Amino acid sequence: MSIFGYPADIIHMIAVLDSWNRVIEYEPVSKKAKVVEEQKLIKNDKGEDVLSIAEIHIEGAQHVKTQDHFIYTNALGMEIRYEVKHIEIKKNLGTDEVKKVVIYG
Repeated sequence: MSIFGYPADIIHMIAVLDSWNRVIEYEPVSKKAKVVEEQKLIKNDKGEDVLSIAEIHIEGAQHVKTQDHFIYTNALGMEIRYEVKHIEIKKNLGTDEVKKVVIYG
């Protein structure tokens, strides 16, 4: 585990939704990211306390939905699936320019 994170290639499994907003399939997209494996108590969008076991930092503006998930192979070679628990958008100070998106899984 690293508190500074590992540069990583992750697979963003983008949920394809039907007209009722149900997931019908996933589209895999490979992305560069930084993964910080750390347990942290956070609040989700409903204000509930949830346990996050990882932060996924992706540079630039990203379209991420709560139905998506991420697949990451850690330093031990184990493949880990992270469900989206919370999404945070970081912007450059004083602008609307998106610096990065942080996904808590």
